[in-house]
Amino acid sequence: MSRNRGFTLIELLVALALFALISAFAYRGLNALLESREALAKGSRKWRDVALFVGRFERDLDAALNRRAMSASGSPGAPVSSAVDAGTIVNPGLALTRSGAALNENALAAPQRIAYRIVDGRIQRLAWPAVDAAPRSEPLAVEILAGVKSLAFRFLDPRGEWRTTWGLPGSADTMPAAVEMTLELASGERIVRLVDLQRVS
Repeated sequence: MSRNRGFTLIELLVALALFALISAFAYRGLNALLESREALAKGSRKWRDVALFVGRFERDLDAALNRRAMSASGSPGAPVSSAVDAGTIVNPGLALTRSGAALNENALAAPQRIAYRIVDGRIQRLAWPAVDAAPRSEPLAVEILAGVKSLAFRFLDPRGEWRTTWGLPGSADTMPAAVEMTLELASGERIVRLVDLQRVS
């Protein structure tokens, strides 16, 4: 008559060791999978935010108007300028006058004065209450992209030459033929966009 033989202590210890080893590998694999998923989600968010910014920028330039703007100090500003604050040369970036958004099928909102600038690695879009600013009127600044190393603009003049400044106080500049934007992300990627403005009269 045979008796049921149980596990010996050594067999139990070996089984436990194998189980612990398999569990450790499974945990490592799961952890790597979760980290990889998180990195992909972060990268996806980054490129979605970049695409939203670039789309907004292109729409603003596509709606550009050849209309000068008055600053809060009463100084005239060019329709497109590399000085964010009309009447001064401070805060380099890009300022422009654009047509208003569509209110309905047959009407547009009033024209807007908007600008782009970089502050502490973040791109801000500024919008003034009116194209011709009232004294002491301040723009509404909205952060639209973080993680930015640099933001630069170039302007194509009517002679076909590129310039890094445009529409500064005292200049006779009106509309450039094109605007080129170069965006460099903190992670090293570079995005360049060129918008043709020759259709703007």
